[in-house]
Amino acid sequence: MRKPTLRNYTGLILLAVVLIMSGCATCKTTSAIGQRPSTWAAPMKDNCNVPNLNKITNNLYRSGEPTEIGITSLCEQLRIKTIINLEEFHSDTPSAACPQLHMERVPMNAGENNPEVIDKAVIKVMNILSNPKNGPFLIHCKYGSDRTGLMCAMYRIIYQKWTRDKAIDEMVNGRYGFHTAWYGNIIEYIQKADIEKLQKQIHAK
Repeated sequence: MRKPTLRNYTGLILLAVVLIMSGCATCKTTSAIGQRPSTWAAPMKDNCNVPNLNKITNNLYRSGEPTEIGITSLCEQLRIKTIINLEEFHSDTPSAACPQLHMERVPMNAGENNPEVIDKAVIKVMNILSNPKNGPFLIHCKYGSDRTGLMCAMYRIIYQKWTRDKAIDEMVNGRYGFHTAWYGNIIEYIQKADIEKLQKQIHAK
């Protein structure tokens, strides 16, 4: 029997490396290997005294619950015109410094399992966002993670034509604090939502 030569070993090692690298390329998403896609909402360097503030587009931002000081900062620094509050038991305090700021309430429960209830909230929020002249907009809930994440994912799908998987990937892996407790209802809703039906009920311009 012939003994393996150094050349044989080298070839085998190179083959193994190629197979490993090709396997990594096919089994991991971009976000999973630590490269943040440039299309994802990006953290603001100046958070305007608002927790978890991220820029989605030039006309849309997401965050956690802003204080009155934070609302003033949003108005003065980012020129926010409309704030969409998804919290059930908290109303934003209008800022005396921003009398023209428009406040919208769309109360949601992060654990809601009824798709028809979620549909109504999604339609209302998308209707608000349908007129870009009323922006820049800010969408927020308590932490800016779950309810806000759902609405941002639906915005991506309905207005920016992202795939469901791409929108869910950003929501879960974008470091916005998405809680695994809501994997069942929020992700299931996004996966099963009748997008065509929703679009017919949204008065997009």
